[in-house]
Amino acid sequence: MNTKLLRRSSQAFLLASGLVLAACTTAPPEPQPVVTAPAPVQETMPPPPPPPLYIPARPVDERMGEPLIRAAGNHAVLMGHIHKTTNGSINTPEHMNQTMDGLSQVFSPGIGPAFIGYGALIGAQNSQFAEGVIETARYQGLDTVVYQLYVDPDYAASLPGAELASGEIQNAWASDVASIGRSAARMKEQSYSLQKQSKWKKLRTDSRAERLEAVSRAQSVRFNPPTETTRQIAQTGTIREGDLDGPQKRQSFWQVFGHASPPQTETFSNQYKRGMHRKALTLSALEILGATGSDSSEWIENYMTSPRLTQCVNTARLNTEQCIAAGHFKYEDAFCIAEHELKEISDCLAQSTL
Repeated sequence: MNTKLLRRSSQAFLLASGLVLAACTTAPPEPQPVVTAPAPVQETMPPPPPPPLYIPARPVDERMGEPLIRAAGNHAVLMGHIHKTTNGSINTPEHMNQTMDGLSQVFSPGIGPAFIGYGALIGAQNSQFAEGVIETARYQGLDTVVYQLYVDPDYAASLPGAELASGEIQNAWASDVASIGRSAARMKEQSYSLQKQSKWKKLRTDSRAERLEAVSRAQSVRFNPPTETTRQIAQTGTIREGDLDGPQKRQSFWQVFGHASPPQTETFSNQYKRGMHRKALTLSALEILGATGSDSSEWIENYMTSPRLTQCVNTARLNTEQCIAAGHFKYEDAFCIAEHELKEISDCLAQSTL
């Protein structure tokens, strides 16, 4: 075989083999992407609840001089006169004058604050409201809640338990206004009865100047309740859930106002949104938070004013003075007491607080 031909055949075979091997060679695999493991999720624990809020009670002797206590004390004195008028009888002209003098307290501009202060202390005794107010202050901050109570007259009505507290205030107010109305009816009955009695029907009136002076003076007199009255009221304070002395405190409180227990009358759920109810609730919440002390006296006294009620009371006083001035017989004073010194005042309070 030709050597040259053999050499060429070998070269051709090697070339073909190289081509086949090149065709069979696979491409190197592409590099795989590096996957980074996610960072471990750290569980965040909720912040611990704030510690329970403790409101220290002020000494009774200190509380006795506070506006809410004095105002409620004045209402207690007035209701004492009302109950005597309702249950007793006029026996002599002197007794008639004493009755008129005692009831002249209704013409004081303090009659509105007396009702509001009385209502505020009632609201502070509602344990559900007390707990709602304190828990709100616990989580939102005591200073924050007190500030909101000062600047927003509707804020107290939004606090837990407000409607229940307002219902108790409403019941007490309605009951006492009804008592004044019954006292008026009783006095009117006596005026007609005295007119038929021989010793009264011709008995002329005494000094009209003195009677008018006694009525007029009431509009500027600052009435102060007896010390024992304010002490008994001041001893009650806020009543919280679990307060073992709660029932005893409530009973002692209501006795001051001539009630054996908290009055139970019809309650309207929307009353707590009205003016005097909102004031009473606001002061209730401040009382619960211990913010009705001497530092707040000026603001509280201004807050308890009620111009609308004061105007109505002034009208009742003027009508009473005209009735007294026009009388000729002493028994007619009983009619003036009934029609103007009691009935009109009852209507004034009903329009303002109910």
